[in-house]
Amino acid sequence: MLQRARLDCRRAHAIVRAVKWLCCLVLTGCLVGGKFGGGKSGKEAQRDTMQAHFMPAPLSTEATWKGPIKDASIRVYADDQYRTQNMNWRHTFDETLEYVNAVLRGEFGIRLVADYREWNRHEPGATLDDDLAQLEALDNGDDVLAVIGLTSSLSLVSATFDQLGYARLPGRHLMMRGYADIDERAAFGRAFPDLSTTERDNALHARRMHKNATILLHELGHNLGVSHEHGNDALMAPNYSEHVVGFSPEAHAMMMDMLDQRLGRGSFAGAPRPVPAAVVAKAHTKVHVHVSAKTFLFEGIERDLDELIVLFGVQAADDADTEVVISKDKGVPQARVTEVIDRAKQAGLKNFAAQ
Repeated sequence: MLQRARLDCRRAHAIVRAVKWLCCLVLTGCLVGGKFGGGKSGKEAQRDTMQAHFMPAPLSTEATWKGPIKDASIRVYADDQYRTQNMNWRHTFDETLEYVNAVLRGEFGIRLVADYREWNRHEPGATLDDDLAQLEALDNGDDVLAVIGLTSSLSLVSATFDQLGYARLPGRHLMMRGYADIDERAAFGRAFPDLSTTERDNALHARRMHKNATILLHELGHNLGVSHEHGNDALMAPNYSEHVVGFSPEAHAMMMDMLDQRLGRGSFAGAPRPVPAAVVAKAHTKVHVHVSAKTFLFEGIERDLDELIVLFGVQAADDADTEVVISKDKGVPQARVTEVIDRAKQAGLKNFAAQ
């Protein structure tokens, strides 16, 4: 089994904090009627406040890729609850995909092409962990870049302190929850009463688009081998931030390498990548590591973490493209697998797979 990596949305408490602040502004009368400093009307002050504090940063779509754009297939399954909550779910996901593709085209030279399917599954009490396991049983994803499962949304408060996305690290499967904005929409109505419904809807749409696209990009990053990074506003940080604009250089490089492998593309940033004759002459080395609750088995022999980094270093010296194939027992925390991946990276290895 593969490591499971979740987009833990604790820092998405920014939304709850924002909603509470909005309510406070309403209660104190700061945004309702009257004239403000500099002769601003209530509507002008509300518009300025919304633009300054509640509009997300746009994701970077800078076109650094100079080569041809390659289509990459994905399959998207929507379960019964998701389809019930999102009657036009294909159109909704298409909007998210359009935003995501603007990022992926410019930075990675790929465009995701979706095959939409209904998932006849109704398990309202299931965790994303359970959802992901059933998605893998439904579709092994061998012929696509990613298999995406869509399931029911949580309430705003619950979503803030729970998980909105879940993915294999590395792998080809990920889960996403729907977006719930009922409470946020009501708070916007109370806080910005002088703005038109269209203005409020546009702001809410921008916030929804940014969060959905960020979650999908984050989980794809996990599928492509990137673990969580430090920094509150990093796209691969464990917590969502409305200030996120793109991937770090380190995450970008790792994702590019994995994409090139999976898509059979020998180019980086649009330039041909030479393949050494020694690599062509032999298949890359593979080493197998099995993770249990108490032990690490390197090629079937029990090792501790210090021994692992030495062994990984030997492999890197022999073949820098050695593939580390990781399996784990059911229920083993993801932190255990992360420890193995971190040791391998420290030794200079960068290719990971699952068994």
